[in-house]
Amino acid sequence: MLVDAIRDPQVSWDSVQPQLRRDPRFVNSPLPMNQQLHLFHAYVSGLRDKHLASLHALFASHAPGLDTAFTALPVASLLSSLPATKLGYEVAQLEHEFEKWQRERTHEARLAFDQMLNENSFVEFWGRLGKIGGKGIDASIKYDDIGEDTEEDQVDMKALAKSVDLREMIKVLKASRTLHRIHVDMG
Repeated sequence: MLVDAIRDPQVSWDSVQPQLRRDPRFVNSPLPMNQQLHLFHAYVSGLRDKHLASLHALFASHAPGLDTAFTALPVASLLSSLPATKLGYEVAQLEHEFEKWQRERTHEARLAFDQMLNENSFVEFWGRLGKIGGKGIDASIKYDDIGEDTEEDQVDMKALAKSVDLREMIKVLKASRTLHRIHVDMG
């Protein structure tokens, strides 16, 4: 019944009552009023979520990077889009929704980036190499490219590992532009 009668995500219970009272399915409904009200709000919320998801997809098509500012968007085009008109958004509301969407994307990208850093075997390898000892680490590793074993063709892995500053490596990775290129699919 609600699917047939309501298509506007901004409609209120009071404003839709005259329309619903003409529908025999509503008038003859065995549901108590509070359950009808609950179903109404759940349905309208679902409509709103659907239009917000469509608006977010539009944002994603115009703002692929996390560093895209609202001023770089085609605001007039977005305002005249179906999701924005259905949600009744004006420029300020559209900007607020875009900023909220960007914060959520940035947060999710940050979580994904931190997870990548935690799983990064390269960083882990150099971190552990500097801490462990023993013959394997104290021994030099030979270059295999020309097949000679001269003293100058050997690398002291322990010295190399101690020269790697993990904090600096992580700082460089975090500041890297790759963070700005991570795209989070919001739906």
